[in-house]
Amino acid sequence: MANWILVPSLVSLRNEFNRLAPNRDKASDGSIGDTSHAASPSDHNPDETGRTPYEDSDRSNEVHAIDVDDDLRKPGWTMTKCVEIIVIRHREGRDNRLQNVIYNRRIWSRSWGWTARRYTGASAHTEHAHFSARYTTAQERDTRPWGLLEADDVTKSEFNAWMTEWARSAAGREALARAVLAYDPGKDASGKVPAGGIANPGADGAGNPTVGAAWALNRAIVASIVGYQIRDRVDHLQAAVDALAKAGPVPVGEQVSAQTALDAIGSGGLSPEETAAALRAALGEDRAASVGRLLVK
Repeated sequence: MANWILVPSLVSLRNEFNRLAPNRDKASDGSIGDTSHAASPSDHNPDETGRTPYEDSDRSNEVHAIDVDDDLRKPGWTMTKCVEIIVIRHREGRDNRLQNVIYNRRIWSRSWGWTARRYTGASAHTEHAHFSARYTTAQERDTRPWGLLEADDVTKSEFNAWMTEWARSAAGREALARAVLAYDPGKDASGKVPAGGIANPGADGAGNPTVGAAWALNRAIVASIVGYQIRDRVDHLQAAVDALAKAGPVPVGEQVSAQTALDAIGSGGLSPEETAAALRAALGEDRAASVGRLLVK
């Protein structure tokens, strides 16, 4: 077959696919047609030596179509997405280099405003997408970007959606928990503890200004347990005091001054029996018994 070239616009489109998905499968890639294409007008045939649906004004033997394998092997990308980007750009008037696109039993054409129609040709084009270029010189030579790499830039909404999905996964939850518990930033350049940092309340705070969340959480749990224990003991003590208050005053004839009772008990010269008798004399039987129980505890 005579020497031929691919029109520059389609060379740039194929290169953009390669940059977008460098590991893509190329088994179904193609440009110049085989003998079956040569038998009828096709954009895969060279325009000077083969049968084509249109003619251009130059004398270069050019092919005006490429096929691109649909296995891109790139996460988040499919040929459907690529075709959509290219077709929308043409429909909106931002590009005008293609005549038609065929993929997965559908065809989009400049001839009818780039809306999708059912494609009934011999090949369903399920394993590759077909792109036909226009035969006008300006469009043949136009090698500006096709929009695929531009669309590969992650938008803020896409990033947020991906991060939310990851954060809800088991791996994301575990990673975030580890990061939060291990966060121990120290001080920033201005000497302040950054937002989210936990200031070290200990004596070593000058050299170690912050503590990790895991350590702080452990101390908080310990403090909470001790706090409950203290509150429980205070409740018991308050109950004992309330019981003493309800017992009422000691009869005047049985009263002993507080100082006398304390002097007697604190002298150290009383036996246990005498100490108990002094308490009963000072407080009465019920209150002395309550105090005795508190002392035993």
